[in-house]
Amino acid sequence: MIYILVNGIRIVKQQTMLIVERLGQYNRVLRPGFNIIIPIFESIVYTLNLRTQNLDFSIVAITSDKVTITLDTSLIYQVLPNEAYAVAYNLQNPVQVIKTTVENSIRAYVAKQSHEEILEKRDELTIYLIDHLTDQMLNWGYQINNFQIKDVVLPSAITDAMSSVVASKRLQEAAENQANAEYIKVVRAAEAQKETRVLQGEGLAGERKAIINGLAESIQDLTQATGTSSESVLNIVMLNQYIDMLRTVGRDETGNSKIVFLNSNPSGMSSIVQELSSMIDIKR
Repeated sequence: MIYILVNGIRIVKQQTMLIVERLGQYNRVLRPGFNIIIPIFESIVYTLNLRTQNLDFSIVAITSDKVTITLDTSLIYQVLPNEAYAVAYNLQNPVQVIKTTVENSIRAYVAKQSHEEILEKRDELTIYLIDHLTDQMLNWGYQINNFQIKDVVLPSAITDAMSSVVASKRLQEAAENQANAEYIKVVRAAEAQKETRVLQGEGLAGERKAIINGLAESIQDLTQATGTSSESVLNIVMLNQYIDMLRTVGRDETGNSKIVFLNSNPSGMSSIVQELSSMIDIKR
């Protein structure tokens, strides 16, 4: 009697379930806490772990463009407490079966996508796998909590080619940006030069207008004061301007003087006035 009591007591830990067979047949499930079995007639044949489990493995697959890739994956799943019988008796090696099923589903999906699409559609692949495996896993007594693609490994030749393409694209963008910058710089310089010339032209026009007004007033004043004809007064003013010009050219304090051949004789001024007058007559 003591033997039966001692060997018949079973304490089941939290997140654990035990499958009991009586005389070789399934009888019941022992849940966490205090339980009793009948020694000799009943035995514990299977222990179920109800904790969330993680299955990491790598899958080699071929894409639609004939590139062999390796996917590092992680399947997170757990046993359903109400499906203890299915978990214990449906699969001989549940981990291997689950792994094989996941691999086949992923290979079927990858075969329809290019390697570039696989890199862009990780989330879609996760959704595809969960949708296609959920019902099958439930039949086996398991629930999929999550599926993750941790990494997609491409052949080195492919990664090198992709890196070259990206580098070339970046260089092209940099060249375009530099060209745009140079273009903007040239345009801004041209606009600035244009504005400068406009302002210089306006300044020169104002200067010439002031000179003309000043000469006109000087001629008028001399004519009234001396009674000399306007033409004579004009010759006197031009002679004065001609002498000032010769003095300025000769002094040249800027240090940028060039060799200039001028007629230093005052009569040279008369010839210049005559030539200017002739040009004005011709235009008229």
